Amino acid sequence: MYAELQACPLLAGIPADDLRRDCPAARIVAIRHRGTVYRQGEPARSVVCVLEGQVTISRVNAEGATLTTAVLGPGDFFGAALSGAAAAEDTARAKGAVSLWRAPIDEFRRLLLKHPDASWEFVATQARRQRQMERRLEGFAFKRVEARLAETFRELSGGFANRCEHGFGQHLRLSQQELADLVGASRPVVSTLLNRLRDKGVLGYNREYVCVRRIEDIENLIES
Repeated sequence: MYAELQACPLLAGIPADDLRRDCPAARIVAIRHRGTVYRQGEPARSVVCVLEGQVTISRVNAEGATLTTAVLGPGDFFGAALSGAAAAEDTARAKGAVSLWRAPIDEFRRLLLKHPDASWEFVATQARRQRQMERRLEGFAFKRVEARLAETFRELSGGFANRCEHGFGQHLRLSQQELADLVGASRPVVSTLLNRLRDKGVLGYNREYVCVRRIEDIENLIES
């Protein structure tokens, strides 16, 4: 199990014996494509870290509409228990095959208390994610949809992009609606932009994924 934890810098920096001692109930679990990690409303008892693949975080409102709020990759921690919530306020699902490290929140808290360096790394990762969300909000207010789309591609391709089997550079398992949610635009607007970029030969897509040749190509076209 310890070898698989190398995908997470925080966990990789803690001796294996300490991990076993402080998080005895922790497990590595495999989730199939579209499988559920947890559902909105379920009791929040665990912290989860992505080791391989990607996980989408989404929320459903009272009318049944779904909004994707985040896409997480290797090294990212998540779970409603981290904020002290009694129940999950969102749903986490696998995009492609996913490997996760899951531990009870009380064990994870004990682990951080005994490892100050790991505690600092955890705070730093959460701060980076908060800044990422702040930049997205700034983009909603001040930037065109085209620029927000380019920044979203840059953000996603840096964390968990897989080499593409369709003749492009990177393969992102995102539907047009999920991408539109992240960009803060309607699906038809995002579809129009994707069509334009596909006509330029810099990406390809279908209902389940987007393939990008090079992020620089998209940025250059949008900025020109």
